[in-house]
Amino acid sequence: MDRRRFLVAGAGAAMGVPGVLGRPGALEAASVVAGADPGAASGSGLPGRGPVTPQSVADVRRLFPRLDSEVFLNAAGGTPLGAFAHDGLRRYEELWALGPGEGRGAYLGEMLEDVRARLARLMGATPQEIALVQCTKAGEQVVLDSLVGLAEGGNIVTNDLHFGGSLHNLLGLQRAGTDVRIVHSHDFDVDLERMADAIDDATALVSVTLVSNVNGRREPMRELADLAHARGAFVYADVIQAAGIVPFDVRTLGIDFAAGNGYKWLFGPHGTGFLYVGREHQGTALSDRLFPGRARANYPPWVASPDDDAGPFTYQARDTARRYEPGHHAYLCYAALNEGLAFVEATGVAAMGEYASSLAARLRDQLDPDRYPCITPTRDPSPIVTFTTSLERDRLNRALGAERLVVSGGPGQIRVSPAIYNTPDEVDLLAETLNAI
Repeated sequence: MDRRRFLVAGAGAAMGVPGVLGRPGALEAASVVAGADPGAASGSGLPGRGPVTPQSVADVRRLFPRLDSEVFLNAAGGTPLGAFAHDGLRRYEELWALGPGEGRGAYLGEMLEDVRARLARLMGATPQEIALVQCTKAGEQVVLDSLVGLAEGGNIVTNDLHFGGSLHNLLGLQRAGTDVRIVHSHDFDVDLERMADAIDDATALVSVTLVSNVNGRREPMRELADLAHARGAFVYADVIQAAGIVPFDVRTLGIDFAAGNGYKWLFGPHGTGFLYVGREHQGTALSDRLFPGRARANYPPWVASPDDDAGPFTYQARDTARRYEPGHHAYLCYAALNEGLAFVEATGVAAMGEYASSLAARLRDQLDPDRYPCITPTRDPSPIVTFTTSLERDRLNRALGAERLVVSGGPGQIRVSPAIYNTPDEVDLLAETLNAI
């Protein structure tokens, strides 16, 4: 038995093609941690809280069948399907296939409310401040389309460690005439002073990523928000690489708007985007772009007795963040995400983050720094660690593929993001494989 098979068998499932370096953020491809109510997962089949131990990690690994055949170190690209999320899919499928009988009818509404409530708890918000949108960029687009200050000609400030898909969109807006200021990083880090220099009294929005998908860098969000707010600007944060792995509170950090998706550290599928809009900004600083709901005719033959105090149609605007939702959702996907969120609550964000960050640091300590310079800042622990390399891509893929190792990376980069289901031995195997190439 080779070492990889021994590691898999001894420990006790990954999204992506084994040994292939995919684009960060693309479909590429736990001991249980402290934090929540120990009884929160009672009867759910999820592990309870407790210290991270080899046995608890092995227990978590059994929930991810894909780990039987791959060494999956690419959670930042998307986590594999867990047994709990699969159960969520089945539950919605039963409603879809069998109809609302036998108590199934209440599930859909209750599930969506659970999702909003769990997302709110995750980021220090309220359920009334959470909207469900298609993806992270869709959430950011609501802000770009609806922020009053931008409509009045204000500028946007960001930096080049913001999500590349967002930068692509902002460059399009720049070419269309919007004043978009992109602060360049130095050695894959961004000085707060350079962001401050770019923000002025005409800045309407500062749009950044809380934890960079490029290298795991954490934005100094509180300090940046203070700078933005002092100039009258609002702050948007992409939190997709923080939600579920890095504890944060939107209000403590001064974040006005935030968006993310559930397919990374929240153990859900694609199509499970979410948008946070601070209650004080709803319908004011962030105007209504969509008007979800249903108009009803208020005249015969639609109604027998029209309401004389209403017009020809009745209209009821939503007064929560749901006013920014497009309409129907990918219900099947959110059913899976709901169980992923339950898993995160049952295990605990802080403990999962500490464990994943310790594995990332372990890898950093073992890789040859001359051949694999690390571009992840060290001031904050991070579950994402990125290295540069001059290795030819096909050669690198062959070596990784031989050990069924799944990581990610852009041109000349290797990005590694272990999670609660990974083991120290798996990190050691990756280090040995890379150092031996």
